[in-house]
Amino acid sequence: MTAANRSRLDGLRAVAGTAVRQSAVTLDQLVFSAITFAVQLIAAPLSTDAEYGVFSLVAIVQIGQWYLGRAVAAEPLLVSKVVAAGDARGVRGAAATSLLLGLAIGLGCLVVGLLSDGPARTLLLVQALASPFTAVLDHGRYVSYARQRPLRALALDGSWLVLFLGAIGVAMFVGELDTSSTYLLWALSAVPVAAVCAWLTGGPFAVGAVRGWLRDRRSLLPGFLIDAVYLTAGTWATFGVTAWVVGLDGLGLLRKALVPVTALTVLFIGISNALLAHLAGRSAREVVRAPMLVSGLAAVVSLVFAGLALVAPADLLTAALGTPWEGLRPVVLVLLAYAFLLATAQTALVAGKASGRAWLGPRVRTVQFVTEIALVAGLGLLFGVMGVAFGMALAWLTAAALAWAGLLGHRERA
Repeated sequence: MTAANRSRLDGLRAVAGTAVRQSAVTLDQLVFSAITFAVQLIAAPLSTDAEYGVFSLVAIVQIGQWYLGRAVAAEPLLVSKVVAAGDARGVRGAAATSLLLGLAIGLGCLVVGLLSDGPARTLLLVQALASPFTAVLDHGRYVSYARQRPLRALALDGSWLVLFLGAIGVAMFVGELDTSSTYLLWALSAVPVAAVCAWLTGGPFAVGAVRGWLRDRRSLLPGFLIDAVYLTAGTWATFGVTAWVVGLDGLGLLRKALVPVTALTVLFIGISNALLAHLAGRSAREVVRAPMLVSGLAAVVSLVFAGLALVAPADLLTAALGTPWEGLRPVVLVLLAYAFLLATAQTALVAGKASGRAWLGPRVRTVQFVTEIALVAGLGLLFGVMGVAFGMALAWLTAAALAWAGLLGHRERA
C-alpha cells in the first residue's frame, strides 16, 4: 500500500470514528431526554393543572442545576481538554466542583422545603436528596465524552432509565402513584448510577482540588457561568411571571404542553453542549458548519413532532396528560417552534464558546432575558397561555438572530 493510500485510509477511519462517537453522543442525549420526558409524562395525569404547576417549579431546580454544573465543570472540562492532557488533578477538581454545587443546591432545597408545606414541601425534600447524586451522574456523562467513550455514558443513562421505569412499574403494581412518589422514585433510581459515575470520574470527593480548578479556568468560567445563570434565571423568571399572569392553573397547563417540548429541549441543549469537545480548536469554518448541521437536525425533529401533534389521537393524549388535548395542541405547536429557536440559538452560542467567544452568550442572553420577560408578561395578560407561548418563541427568535450574527461575524473576521 502506498503512503498516499495509507493516508487516505487513515483519514477515512478518523472520519468514521468521529461519526460513530457523535452518533453515540446523540443517542445518549436522546436517552437522557427520555428520562426527563418520562418523569414529567408520568406525573402529568396524576395531578391537577395547579398541582402540576407546583411540580414544575420544583423540577426547574434540577434543570437549572444541570445548566450551572455543566458551566462550572463539564463544559470547561471538554474545552480545556484536561482529560486528553492527562491532568488527573484537573479532572478531580471538575468532578468535586460539580458535587459541591449539587450539595449547595440540595441544602437550599432542604431549607426551603422545611419552611414550606403541602406538596411543595415533599417535592423540595426529594430534590434535596436528589441534587448531589444527579450532579455526580451528569458530570460522569461528560467525563465519558471527554474520554471519547460516549457508549459508556449511554450505558449509564440507559441504566437510569431502566431502573426508573422498573421502579414505576413495581409501584403501580403494589400501590398507587402520586406526583411526589414519582419524583422520589426518579431520585432513588439515580443513586446507584451516580455511585458508578463517582468511581468513573476519578474522585468527586477531592474538595482540595476545587480551588485549583476554578483558578486555572478563570478565563473560561465567567462567560460559561453567566450564560448558564441567564438560562437558569430566565427559566425561573419566565415561569414565575407566567404563574403571576395566568395563575398556577395556567402554569400547569403550559407545563403540560411543554412535556414533549422539554424533552426535545434537553436533547438539543445536550447535543450542543457535547459539541464543545468536537469543536474546540477547530477552524472558523468548521466551528460554523457543525452548529448548522445541528440546527438542521433540530428543525427536522421539530417538524416531525409537529406532524405527530397534528395527527395524534386526542383521547389518548388527554388521558396521558390529564388535560383536554384539543386545548393543548395549538400551544404545543407554538412551543415546538420555541424549542427549535432555542436549539439553534444555543448551538450558535456553544460554537462561540468553542472558538473563544465565551462572552457572546451573556450578551445574547441579556437581550433574550429582557425580551422574554416583557413578551411573556404582555402577551400573557392579553392572550393567556397561548400568549405566553408566543412570547417565549419570539424571544428566542431574537436570540437566535443575534447569536448567529455574532458567530458568522466572528468567522468573517477570522
